[in-house]
This record gives sequence, structure tokens and C-alpha cells, in this order.
Amino acid sequence: MKLLYYLHKRIYIQEEKMTLKGDISKSEHIDWKYIPITIQKLELDKQYKIALIVAFGCFFGLRLKSILTIRWADILNKNSFEIKDKNKLRVIYIIDDIQNLIRRIHMRLESPELDQYIFLNNTGKQVLSSQYVNKQVKLLFSKYEIPYQNLSSDSFLKTFCIKFLESKDFSIEAKRWISKILGHASWTITANFLGYSENSEDEDNYKVFSM
Repeated sequence: MKLLYYLHKRIYIQEEKMTLKGDISKSEHIDWKYIPITIQKLELDKQYKIALIVAFGCFFGLRLKSILTIRWADILNKNSFEIKDKNKLRVIYIIDDIQNLIRRIHMRLESPELDQYIFLNNTGKQVLSSQYVNKQVKLLFSKYEIPYQNLSSDSFLKTFCIKFLESKDFSIEAKRWISKILGHASWTITANFLGYSENSEDEDNYKVFSM
């Protein structure tokens, strides 16, 4: 009996660890109402590069890997720019508020050379690591008391997707566009990535029938 108890306990602990590991790895989106104010707070706190990372993730719908490749020449005083994301060329359009943010931060960083990567570390020799960015994001979002459970730089990409989908009432066209942006073969994959559990695609399919 004692052996059986310890075996059950060991299995339970292993399953609990697997669950925790899965939860930690699955980042969540942030409620949009917190995004503009968080970017403002980051800028006021002179966390300029993190402010731009949050802005580029949430307003451009880019992964951190792609964000870190951007140079000042790509975006400064531009209405749009092209970037390779998931091996596909995307055209990103920059709204006025983000253009102004880019200009302000460029000036506050003492106008770096245009051909320079935006997200260089303190040595100025290489770009910030994703580990550093994710750590800073968690620290700063905790400081600003922004509610979240599982947060990483992926959360900003997911925030972009959810914001767009909500604005379009999760229409079929909106789902297709977001799946295309993410490079997914189907909405099912996209829904899983976003943690969107409602099977609204099936619901939409049944709406074609009427009396």
C-alpha cells in the first residue's frame, strides 16, 4: 500500500510539473486598454527601447525576432516599411502616433546613426537578447501593476491579433488575415496560438442557413 501511495504521488508531481511548464510557456495577450498608457509610462521612465518593443509588437503585429532586426533607417519618418517575418515579406503601415513616438525616442537617444540597429544593448555591439527583453517586460509590467498571468514578448503579438479580431467581430475575413499574418495554415492553428477557445468558426458556418 505504501509503495502504491508513493507511486501515485510521484505521478501526480510529474503531471503537476508538466502542467506548470505548459502554463509558463503559453503567453497571454494584454487587455488593449493598458497598452497606450504602458507605452507612455515606459517613455516617461526612459525605458525607450522597451517602449518601442511594446509598440512594435502591439501596433505592427511582429514577433520579437523580427522587431530586433529593425534599423532606424527602416522606420524613421516613414509611413510604411517592409520586413521579413516568418520568411515572408510584409508591408507594415505606421500610424501617426507611432511615427511621433519613433521620432521622440530617436531624439532622446541622441539621434543614433540611421543605419544602426534600434535595439542595441549597452555595449552597442549587439542587439538585445530575447531573454533580457522578456525579463524587463515582466519587471516593468509588474511595476505598473498591469494585470497578467503568463507574459512574454509574444503577448504583444497576440494583443495585436486579438485587438484586430475584436474590432472586426471575429469575422471570417479577419480570421483569415490574422492567420496569414502569423503564417498559419488554418484558423484552428491560429486559435490555438491565441488561446481562443470558442469554436466560433463552426458557429459562423451555421449562420449561412436561414428560414
